[in-house]
Amino acid sequence: MKLLVAIDFSEITDKVLSQARLLAKALSAEIWLLHVAEPEPDFVGYDADPLVMRDLAAETYKIWHRRVQEAAEALREEGFNCTGLMVQGPTVETILKEAERLQADLIVLGSHGKGLLARLIVGSSCEGVLRRTSVPVLVVPA
Repeated sequence: MKLLVAIDFSEITDKVLSQARLLAKALSAEIWLLHVAEPEPDFVGYDADPLVMRDLAAETYKIWHRRVQEAAEALREEGFNCTGLMVQGPTVETILKEAERLQADLIVLGSHGKGLLARLIVGSSCEGVLRRTSVPVLVVPA
């Protein structure tokens, strides 16, 4: 069995990881940790050097990648079969694509990761996944 566990390193991430541990142990499941890095917006109208902005984005992605790998390593040290992934793309579409690619049996994600304003503007990733997937989803409440 494969669990796709979407994490965003917000305040709910620890709860999501706790549920993933319980499920993986009970079901003898593999854990695939996924952090989705939203594409950087175009900096139209900003007085910024495009190369500087590109380098800043690259550094940010390296940090997220390292954090995912550290989280996966911590789970492996606890005895879980775990792989960490950091994928760039729109959150909902990327979670759905990775679930299909990995043939995940269950998606685990938090109900709210971003703040209220972000949810109002871009919508809830959780809601988007629930509406569009055929894979069972466990939503961990905030």
